[in-house]
Amino acid sequence: MSIVKQYLNWLQKDNPAGGVEKYPEADENGETSVKGIYIAGDLTGIPLLKLAAENGKKVVSHISSDNKFRDERKNRTDDVYDIIIVGAGPAGISAGIEAQNSGLNFLILESAKKFNTIINFPKGKPIFAEPSGFQQFSELKITDGTKESLLEELQSTLTDRNLPVEEGVMVDEIIREKTFLRVVSGKREYKALRVILAIGKSGNSRMLNVPGESLPKVYNRLFDPADAEGHDILVVGGGDTALETAIAVAEYADSVTLSYRKSRFTRPKEGNIQKLKKLENKGKIRIILNSSVDEIKNDSVIISHTSGSREELKNSMVFTMIGTELPIEFFRRSKIGMEGDKTTEYKMQFLLLLLISGVIYFGKSSNTLYKYFFGGEKAKEWSEIFSALFSLEFLGKFFAAPVYLGSQLFSDSVKIWNVTRFINSFIAYFCFLAAFFPGIYLLWKFLGKNLRFINFDWTTFKYAYFIFTGFFFMVIFFGGKYFGLELFGKSQSFYYTGLYSLTILIFGLRRIHLKPTRYIKYQTWALILIQALPLFILPEFVFPFLGKAGLLGGENSFIMTQVFPRESYWRSYGFILAWPLNMGNLYSGSITSFWLVFSLIQTFIIIPYIVYRWGKGAYCGWICSCGALAETLGDEYRTKAPHGEKAKRWENIGQYILAFAFVITLFKLIANLYNFEIPVLNEKISYLSDFFHKFYVIGIDVIFAGVLGVGVYFFLSGRVWCRFGCPLAALMHIYTRFSRYRIFADKKKCISCNICTKVCHMGIDVMNYANKGIPMNDVECVRCSACVVNCPTQVLSFGSLPESDQDNKLWKEMEIKNIPKEDWRSGL
Repeated sequence: MSIVKQYLNWLQKDNPAGGVEKYPEADENGETSVKGIYIAGDLTGIPLLKLAAENGKKVVSHISSDNKFRDERKNRTDDVYDIIIVGAGPAGISAGIEAQNSGLNFLILESAKKFNTIINFPKGKPIFAEPSGFQQFSELKITDGTKESLLEELQSTLTDRNLPVEEGVMVDEIIREKTFLRVVSGKREYKALRVILAIGKSGNSRMLNVPGESLPKVYNRLFDPADAEGHDILVVGGGDTALETAIAVAEYADSVTLSYRKSRFTRPKEGNIQKLKKLENKGKIRIILNSSVDEIKNDSVIISHTSGSREELKNSMVFTMIGTELPIEFFRRSKIGMEGDKTTEYKMQFLLLLLISGVIYFGKSSNTLYKYFFGGEKAKEWSEIFSALFSLEFLGKFFAAPVYLGSQLFSDSVKIWNVTRFINSFIAYFCFLAAFFPGIYLLWKFLGKNLRFINFDWTTFKYAYFIFTGFFFMVIFFGGKYFGLELFGKSQSFYYTGLYSLTILIFGLRRIHLKPTRYIKYQTWALILIQALPLFILPEFVFPFLGKAGLLGGENSFIMTQVFPRESYWRSYGFILAWPLNMGNLYSGSITSFWLVFSLIQTFIIIPYIVYRWGKGAYCGWICSCGALAETLGDEYRTKAPHGEKAKRWENIGQYILAFAFVITLFKLIANLYNFEIPVLNEKISYLSDFFHKFYVIGIDVIFAGVLGVGVYFFLSGRVWCRFGCPLAALMHIYTRFSRYRIFADKKKCISCNICTKVCHMGIDVMNYANKGIPMNDVECVRCSACVVNCPTQVLSFGSLPESDQDNKLWKEMEIKNIPKEDWRSGL
């Protein structure tokens, strides 16, 4: 086990595993799970004043252009506002200016004062209007300066505007009524057609939950560093805010101690860490890692160390800079869903998608049952099927199917080579029956909540497409498996691959429309064309046509005996899907010499070279069909990827699956390439090989890659299979340790907003690399460009090192600069 542990540590050497903060669930327009309630500004996760102001304007522009909103305005009563904006920071005020320009009847509610967050900045805090090259359309301009100069500019912008702002109004709850939203505060209630929450993410400060925390000497915000003069200071926390506080007060305080619960700083900017270290070396700051506060007294604090020891420090002022919590209870009262919420509807949706995936993936490789339903005869017409569906005889046989499947499963007629088909039939049957219950429940809930808000927009089209695809496949599945009838003479696998290709095309075009960077255009079209041509059109149309026309040679030609033996044109998948992702060319009959040699060259020469030059993502993000679906259909759900140390450990599952793939492939090669002198031994190895392969098919191909891989698409992102289970990806992780490919960062621009980490559907803690300027070398990267494209300050870019560098020594020793950032390959 120690060898295995060392190997896994080598694969994930020094990779950070930070998480992401959860925000209210919202679509691309900022609308939350409660129809009519929108979020704007810092609450969306971007801590930039300039972008917050721009976002406030954008949300109001979207609302005012919505046809349903316009219709509702015509019918509203005088006591109902068009829009109520909660929060009078840059986002809220910018939204108010846009609402005023649009002639809307609106009101801004603020719990304290206008621009209260900026007022509470420390005295003289410098303001950097990032991103510097961003063009502002909002009339509320954010410019470089200090806290004081910014406030003066913002106030002057409002001089000639009479914005309706009510200060000192704390909103307690928002309730969805039939035709309006009721905004409840301690003073009175308001009505509005739409509500914009621009309250920021300051929320409530996190608590230490220790005795003495309520003493007047404990603060969770620094107003003026000079207030620390003559005090013995304790700063608690390990983020940028904590480090900046310790650095600022060190100039005035008698002593400064920084306590942090972890063994090292992982999130702060490298510049802050360096400043802290310098002050520590000068004796102005004492850093205590692996520690926590046990108690706060009037003139001291008690610190506990993870080693078990405790110490009491002289103290007169404490700053608890451990972050803030979003007003979760407010969102709960208002029934606004949070990212990652596990509501009843969420669980039912999760269950329904798993069951539908079970029907598809177990069903498409299950045994045909028309002999059972029609006494050995196939249905001749589709009309015969539909008439049979409503007959008592068919219904009786349908509900008695488990008994039939069970008897067949344990009969002598079922052998190792077809046992999985009966198991798959059994599971698909129960998945189909079980899917009705969550399906009916969710349909009832959906119609009750959303019917009046349905627009003919992308969301409506998307769900209509999902429903159509589901029903179409059920017709194909039951028609083929239960009745032996094929639609237009095409097999079930033909329609499955066709729908798969169509889905990649539709959602790929959507991805290009939303993010039309040159990189994404090239990447997405590559994925669309590779799926459409070599994985659908060539094996389903071109090769069969050429074969029948004799253009691929005769029956005994090299192509027809080695490449496509017995007219198995599906084997052309092997040109794209390398071993061990595609084992069909090894386990369908005898292994041909061509596919044995080609698979070896492809897997151990071609792909290693690609990964060395351009990273694992050159295959996973540009070629692979699993990656194609993840980057298109899964693009909208990438922020749902699990992050953190536990998820990082789960990534090692693929290494065990890879080891299993090596074992069963070795057995197959032995059974096919070497005949033992003892026939019984050869037969047992062949039997063992087939047994392990069937187990692999059910466990890995069907359950993990199929049911789970697709079943969790909208809940854990589209890269679950690629990240946790794909054996080819696991093999490429080894190659990636020797790759020249990196994502580089300009750490001076990084604002630690964590968006790069949040949009990474491989769970990489990109921000941890970016704010330190370390070249990102996590083996999971699939080169999707999401972190590069979504970075609000353009910190990240693709690039290559001059040579392989497993431990980033070149960066540490040479400080490599001038990495190309301007051509399309940077992803911008």
